[in-house]
Amino acid sequence: MLKRSSAEPHISSTAILYQTTRNMFSTKFLIAFALYSLVLDTTSGKPFTDGLTACKRSDPMLDDCLLNMLKQTKPQLMQGNPELNLPPLDPVHIPRVSVYKNTQEIRVTGELSNLTAKGASSITFKALKVNLRENTWDMTMTVPLITFVTDFNLNVTLKIILMPVFGKGLCDGKISHSVVRFHANTEVKDGKLKLNDIKINLNLGDVDVHIIKSQNPALAQTTSQFFNSNKRMVLDLVTPVAEDVVRQMLLRYGNRILSTVEITDLLID
Repeated sequence: MLKRSSAEPHISSTAILYQTTRNMFSTKFLIAFALYSLVLDTTSGKPFTDGLTACKRSDPMLDDCLLNMLKQTKPQLMQGNPELNLPPLDPVHIPRVSVYKNTQEIRVTGELSNLTAKGASSITFKALKVNLRENTWDMTMTVPLITFVTDFNLNVTLKIILMPVFGKGLCDGKISHSVVRFHANTEVKDGKLKLNDIKINLNLGDVDVHIIKSQNPALAQTTSQFFNSNKRMVLDLVTPVAEDVVRQMLLRYGNRILSTVEITDLLID
C-alpha cells in the first residue's frame, strides 16, 4: 500500500466537490451569458441595417443610395431571421392560395395548397424611386426564373369542351423572364417606416405548367398540352394570383422587417 508523501497536500473530498461545482458553474455561466448576448444582439439589434450607412435626404443620388442599401441586405432578406420570426424567401412556402378566373376560354375556381417556389435569390433590384414628400416608393425588379410545385383542388372548364377537366392533383412548372414593379404608399409612425399599401404589376415572360398527378391521368396529359400550347391564356390566369401572393407577402414581411428598423437607420438629414 502506497503512503501519501508528506510533501503532497491533502485535499478533502469536500474541497474537491466544491472546486468541481465551481468549475461547472463557471462554464455554465459563460455559456449562458454567451447565448444571452447572442439572442440579445439579434433581437434588439438592427439585423438588416447593421454595417450600413444611412442615406442623406438631401443627397441628389438618394434613389441610388437606397437601392444600394437594399442590394446589400438582399442575402439576409433571402435567408430570413428566426429571431424576428421571418421565414426564408428562397424557397418560399405558401400554405394556401385561392384561385378564381373566368375568361372567354376558361373558367377556374378552387385553391392551390402546399405551394413551394424557388428562385427568389435570383431577383435583381433594378431601379428605385422615392418621393419623400408623398411618402411613396416605386421599385422595379427582374426575376430570371421561378420554379414551383403545388397541390391543387380546382374546377377547370375549358369552354371549347364545356365540361370539367380535373379536380385534385399535383402540378409543377416554371415562370421565367419576369419583371416586377410595385408602388408602395408609406408613412413614418413612431420613428419607423410602415407600408400602408402596395400595388403590384407583374409582367411574366414565359410559363410552363405540367400536371404530374391527377384523378384522370389521360385528361391531365391533354390539359398540360393544351396549357403549354396556349401560354398567353395561362399567363393571364397565373398573373393575378401571383400579384396577390406577392402583395400580401411584401406587406406582411416588409412591415415585420421595418418594425425593427428606425427611420434614422435609413435616412438622415
